[in-house]
Amino acid sequence: MSFAAERAMAEQALSNYERDEPAEPVFPPAAERICRARQALGLTQEDVARRWGEQTSMYWDLELFDAEAFTVISVRQLERLASVLGTSANALLFGEEPASPEAGVSYADVVARLKVRLTEDGVDLEQLGNIVGWDLGGVFADPGTLGDMPIDGLRSVCRAVNVDWVTVLSTRQPA
Repeated sequence: MSFAAERAMAEQALSNYERDEPAEPVFPPAAERICRARQALGLTQEDVARRWGEQTSMYWDLELFDAEAFTVISVRQLERLASVLGTSANALLFGEEPASPEAGVSYADVVARLKVRLTEDGVDLEQLGNIVGWDLGGVFADPGTLGDMPIDGLRSVCRAVNVDWVTVLSTRQPA
């Protein structure tokens, strides 16, 4: 399946997850990709968990459930896992990199757009957080905390300011 098709599958699954649809959302096969990447390196699940710096039980779920990579672990954890497995977050989520990546968008760019939205909508931070569905206090204090959100959180924040979350995910963020 192509990047575009897998991206569309992820968008549909995330929308269904967000609406808490009764049917289980169907995500791209991230669990299989994570497992294959580990096996290609000749590593055990325990090896990967140790190198990743997370509990083995947390890693097990990533090889069992596709949704885990999108809704449980943080963007930062996903990026660290991809590094341990010698690949990229996009490759784990979508099977490949986008064909023509857009210009980078940093976490600070996203927060700047959130600040504009605050002003334009005439709402306070708590109200905007309620609209987005995520607490934004930490994000305004430190844009880097966007990396502490799972993919579904990053997607919600980015959607609120008309930014492509995959572009943000694909952008190397300042340390």
